[in-house]
Amino acid sequence: MQRSTIAGPAGVRDATRTSKDVGEARWFSAFLPHTSNGQPLTPEIRLEQLRMFVESQKLPLPYAFPLLMIPYAACFSGSIAWYWLVVPVILVFISTWFNRQNILAFTAAQPEPASVTAWERRFLAVGFLFSLSLASTAFFFWAPGNEVQQSYVLTALLLIMVPISLITSCYMPGFYVAALPLAAAVTARLLAYGDLLHVSLAVVLVIFVALLVQLMARVNGIMLHSITLREDKSGLVEQLFKAKRESDEARARAEEANRAKSHFLANMSHELRTPLNAIIGFSEVMASEIFGKHTVPTYKEYANDINRSGQHLLGLINDVLDLSRIEAGRFQIIEEELDLVQLAEDCRRIVEIRAQAQRVSLIADFEPNLPIIYGDARALRQTWINLLTNAVKFSPPGGEVLMFARMEPGDELRFGIHDNGPGIAETEIEKVLHAFTQGASGLAQPGKGSGLGLSIVKGLLAVHGGRFELKSKLGQGTQAECVLPPQRLRARTAAARHA
Repeated sequence: MQRSTIAGPAGVRDATRTSKDVGEARWFSAFLPHTSNGQPLTPEIRLEQLRMFVESQKLPLPYAFPLLMIPYAACFSGSIAWYWLVVPVILVFISTWFNRQNILAFTAAQPEPASVTAWERRFLAVGFLFSLSLASTAFFFWAPGNEVQQSYVLTALLLIMVPISLITSCYMPGFYVAALPLAAAVTARLLAYGDLLHVSLAVVLVIFVALLVQLMARVNGIMLHSITLREDKSGLVEQLFKAKRESDEARARAEEANRAKSHFLANMSHELRTPLNAIIGFSEVMASEIFGKHTVPTYKEYANDINRSGQHLLGLINDVLDLSRIEAGRFQIIEEELDLVQLAEDCRRIVEIRAQAQRVSLIADFEPNLPIIYGDARALRQTWINLLTNAVKFSPPGGEVLMFARMEPGDELRFGIHDNGPGIAETEIEKVLHAFTQGASGLAQPGKGSGLGLSIVKGLLAVHGGRFELKSKLGQGTQAECVLPPQRLRARTAAARHA
């Protein structure tokens, strides 16, 4: 059986103390400023308000009010005993000293939002003590029967409310504890006269204080809005810095991964191509029957299959390496003047045998007197071969592949391939431009490609400052067009290299 933690008189006292603390916390929370929708301010905003409140009290002369109290009290020395005059002066000195210590402690502590409530209580208690010490002059400096001095005391208290309201406008609880006791003291003295004139003045003062509270609340609301904007700005700046750090870390990881990939590809290309070249060489020897005919004809067919597979794998490895260099920005081009038409004719002859085997016609349509191109011969030759091979590969028997080159109105050179094959769905055009990706027509014909050709073409054009455009519709063929910028073109003043 569990025992109750509250037993006997001590337990009752603990429960009473806890209930009292909860009640004080609720009262203090209700006293603090709230947002426009009635929600309490966050500790961060309250702390910022308290910082502004502290800064507003850092006067050039910290003890200005106590020093002014001395000549002010001396004005009443002829009608009031000195020991009554000393009391308010000492109270103001003590409250000012406590406030000064609070300011120094707050500045040195650099408090966190979690401790803002304790600091608020300290400053409000000292502010209330300071206000009471000033308000006490309405009683200690009161000269019975001397209406001039009485008016002087009440006027001085009302004037003191002006700088106090300005200093505490950034923090409404501070304004309440500093200004309201002064107004209450003056109102009490006016009501004590009992005549209609002073009662009317007391009513006017109450209305004035109500308007002053509204005005200070408006000013405080503007300051609160600026604090909120500053906090939001700080939050955004922090988020930006965090996003930048995450971006830097992600970039560092990506660069490390890219270096690892490049290192892997460099090592694997050497490890793969060395035995692969031997396989291709020996398969050619076996297929050509240099050392004698095979006793079983099937072996010759196997040798041809091995050779074709080896050639395909070697081309795939070379394509992967080229694409890796392009993506890493390390694809080196050797620039020279080239005749694009001559380059296209050379590539057409290379693909011609394959096109004839698939009964696909290659048609050339080159605009006469095209300018010379200043670029890399190997890259542009690979561009033509990739486009031609792709078009022939997916063209049906009896199909036509058009090779063209022409000048554009913006002094750009456009060249490429048009075919009347099965085409590519418009939703797949963006996909086929990525590495190792094929459209539906490619997937339906396995073994017809690795999905690297168009990606390499796009990268090679980008290296030359150009662009690659792919247009296609299902059943209407494909238009693969390359565009070179004007800075890559030269006038035909000299014979270009027949690359």
